[in-house]
Amino acid sequence: MLAVALASFLPLDLGAQSASLRPKLGLALSGGGAKGLAHIGVIRAMEEAGLKPDYITGVSMGSIVGGMYAMGYSPDSIAGMFRAYDWGSAMSDRIPENKIIFLEKRHFHNSLISLPITRNSIKIPSGLISGQLIESGLNHYFWPAATITDFSRLPIPFLCLATDVKTSKRVIFRHGYLPDAIRASIAIPTVFTPVKTDTAVLVDGGVIRNYAATELREMGADIVIGSYVSFKGYTVKDLESAYGILKQIGLFTSLADYEDQKRQTDIMIEPDLPGVSTLSFSHPDSIVEKGYREALKYSDQFRRLADSLNSFGPAREVVPLPEVRYYRFNNIRVKGNSIIPDWQIIGVLDIRTGEDVDRNLLNERIELLYGKNWFEKVKYRIVPEGNLLTLEIECIERPRAMLYGSLHYDPALSAGAVISLSVRDLVTPSSVINLDSFIGQYYRLRISAIQFVDRSQKFGVEASFFADNTRFPLIQLRNETGPMLSQNFNTALSLSKRLNLNHLMTLSASFENQHLIPDFVSSTRISRFSYDYLRLTYSYQANTLDRKHFPDQGIIYGLSLSSSKLLRASVREGSRRLVYGPPDDESPFSFDRNWAARAAFNTYASPSARVTVNLGGDFLFTTGADSITGGNDFWLLGGTDAITDRSISAIGFHPNQIMIRNLGGIRFGTDVEIATGLHLTAEVNLFALKEPSREYGFTIMGGYGIGAGYMTVAGPVRIGIMHGIYDRQLLFRSIKGYASMGFTF
Repeated sequence: MLAVALASFLPLDLGAQSASLRPKLGLALSGGGAKGLAHIGVIRAMEEAGLKPDYITGVSMGSIVGGMYAMGYSPDSIAGMFRAYDWGSAMSDRIPENKIIFLEKRHFHNSLISLPITRNSIKIPSGLISGQLIESGLNHYFWPAATITDFSRLPIPFLCLATDVKTSKRVIFRHGYLPDAIRASIAIPTVFTPVKTDTAVLVDGGVIRNYAATELREMGADIVIGSYVSFKGYTVKDLESAYGILKQIGLFTSLADYEDQKRQTDIMIEPDLPGVSTLSFSHPDSIVEKGYREALKYSDQFRRLADSLNSFGPAREVVPLPEVRYYRFNNIRVKGNSIIPDWQIIGVLDIRTGEDVDRNLLNERIELLYGKNWFEKVKYRIVPEGNLLTLEIECIERPRAMLYGSLHYDPALSAGAVISLSVRDLVTPSSVINLDSFIGQYYRLRISAIQFVDRSQKFGVEASFFADNTRFPLIQLRNETGPMLSQNFNTALSLSKRLNLNHLMTLSASFENQHLIPDFVSSTRISRFSYDYLRLTYSYQANTLDRKHFPDQGIIYGLSLSSSKLLRASVREGSRRLVYGPPDDESPFSFDRNWAARAAFNTYASPSARVTVNLGGDFLFTTGADSITGGNDFWLLGGTDAITDRSISAIGFHPNQIMIRNLGGIRFGTDVEIATGLHLTAEVNLFALKEPSREYGFTIMGGYGIGAGYMTVAGPVRIGIMHGIYDRQLLFRSIKGYASMGFTF
């Protein structure tokens, strides 16, 4: 072969030879998933020996590494990119919680099933990864090459392969939008959804050819160096299982082709990667190192080859693509939409022609579109058209209606089903109707209809109805204390403004109808209280958590100010129903205006990969109480999670165990992930509070607990034990257990 001839026979004093006669060196990189990171180590060893390829071909993961190297990225830079990229999230196709628009957070990552509803049926999803995050990453890292549509014009000429499953033929990408070509090349069947074009359905090139030496020769390579990390066939022992036989049969074509491609290769490097699977992206540096160590075995051959090539003249200088800070678009075009009009998509995107747009801004706006829950997938493409530049938004729409479902259990609500329905643009454009429900012994129902009034959908007008049925363990009734059933019906009209993805400001007016029904027969024969309120509330909420459950980082906080006025109240005593309203000097109820201020925060940080700490605080100030129940406009403290809008969580106590008027408190917790998805937790909190019955001073109380949690496909499962310190424990023990499971309402 030419490589052997060059390395062994050519003299090293051919400086007078024309550089144009210099033989061309090609580098072929195979597929192999995470194993393909070993290619980076091979390239590093080649560079140390003085070798730079003139052409590169890549398949699947080899197309990512090869494409980056063809752009001019160094091996160390490529390794750093893989090190920084969150492959776990990308392969799960679950975008972080803080990338989801605030109003949609309760639907994302909070259901066991999410089913699109079409006109004729419920559509069952394919279960494949759509590649939303993968394509976002490709667009980010290949940004400098976005306007290069001829891959031979890259600093190192490049091509990659995919497979058209319609024709069972190879597809060679020499032209086009580079991130699209690479996305098609890595579309592993059963892992990623195919890439569909007008004429083809494209999957991983490795289905037919997982290593492209022939294409290197066709590009003009005289010498071929290959790095192969993929499947090479099972042994007889491995073929004793059905899985082994099926995999071997499925890759017959690729395996036979590999033997042919290997014969066209001058130097083949095949790193040994025991224990590394195609999805083992958690330790990229060790895989790169294994590729480097294997390639070092060929360092003498590399150096002799480099010297022989240099005897023909110096290699062509590879000038990396310049860093591109921004692009300026002359046109914005939308493709793939039939339900949502162009103006609505472009309005939310909020990017205008003629302005400078950098990759971070564009990625943020694409995430904003995806976080609206309109699309199965949404991506961008930068398209040169003569001297003009077009930003093309391509989307795969969800149906107008989505159905969500899961199961849930906790001690306060008992067991039940969480069912939600979300419908877009049913009556008017830029509108959303949501129905959320918890169906069990104690119910929850929320119906809301929001109409956005501006182009970017930051301002909305919302009409809503909320109803719940909750058991409170201890409510004071004059001189008696016992459990009560609380029933609430709340009708509200709200104005909201989304400040960005994670911040929402709301002003609402609501009419609230509340009922308290004692579970015991009181000495006063009271069987029901009813209250009608008119309430005005301002709230500011923020949520930057990276995950809804067991977060690693971020902050969630809220501030609300409200003014309420009791319009009417009634008491049922035996067979009598007494109704009171202002002005009534003999009324046992207070009709004075009540005020409430509420602030709370929880912040999370991870000092190490497996440890998360959180610090939180609560503040509550209210005025007004009534003389019958001790506080008709009351708040309740207790439980590992707040289960109503008027609940404050407190470890060490049962949900809603303590009635409060004013409160200040802090909490601290730790979460150690001892295995993937398995968490050990510890939490402590301390409060100074004022009960409705207390005239002066504050009560100091606290609690602590330890527990375990596990994230399942059906939602988080939590168990633990806790101890509460409070001098008014009454009917409850100080040491308590708790358990909950499933996604929440």
